Amino acid sequence: MSTIAVVGATGAVGSRVARKLAAARHDVVGLSRKGAPGLPGVRHRTVDLRDRSDAARALEGSSAVYLTPPMSGADPLALERSVGSNVIAAAADLGIEHIVMHTALHADRGTTGARILDDKQPLEEALANSGVGFTILRPAWFLQNLYGARPYLEQGMFSMPWPADMVWAATDLEDLARAAVAFLERGPANRGFDVHLPGGITASAVCGAVERVTGSPVGFQEAPSTRAAVNPYPISEIHKELYAELFDYFRAKKYLGDPVTVREALGDFEYGTLDEFVERELFASVNA
Repeated sequence: MSTIAVVGATGAVGSRVARKLAAARHDVVGLSRKGAPGLPGVRHRTVDLRDRSDAARALEGSSAVYLTPPMSGADPLALERSVGSNVIAAAADLGIEHIVMHTALHADRGTTGARILDDKQPLEEALANSGVGFTILRPAWFLQNLYGARPYLEQGMFSMPWPADMVWAATDLEDLARAAVAFLERGPANRGFDVHLPGGITASAVCGAVERVTGSPVGFQEAPSTRAAVNPYPISEIHKELYAELFDYFRAKKYLGDPVTVREALGDFEYGTLDEFVERELFASVNA
């Protein structure tokens, strides 16, 4: 058993990682600015990681860290840079053995024009040059984003700002969390890995998966623009701008990576499928 600090333990990714680590009987310390998440087997510390000294106190006694740089608030990019750099620097000062950090697919390029990707590239460099053993996971568009589309899917409609057959990379958070735990247990790989469903997905595939699980037909309508697609989201204006930039990049480039390298590195790792996600999470109540 080792002590592992999980940054963002109240979030969608961090909470999954923390639960899996605790289930594997690791000593898990969940770090967040919110109240205790109540995760079984997880000790919680309320901490402001924007403060370098607070970050050092929070990480003391840990041998490894799972780092999800946050993207919230009025200036999400500045928050991401501040928390990420403070955690990396504190880990180096404390002699922590391993940081598993998740960034984003193509974040290592730094020239995509999508700030939500490009602003992560300096963090990847900082981690690689920190002297701390590291593993970088680069997930893509989260399948869990489909939660926001569920009311439309229930009415038989799905929409994205590109053609129904356009392929883009998508990641199930369960796959990301399983990969993170596996690397934390194995030790530093000192490299980055793309983490997404092999071959990517399409809007047509989403419609088909929902149809197979629910038994109801789902049609597709292409949104007129990336901005039109994000406007209904219950998020801030700056987040809408960032996601519109990201969607523009999806449309302009082939947003795929090389997810097979995770299998090669971990040996026994297998990705789930789109149908499994739809049945397990998106429409779990249908077959309950």
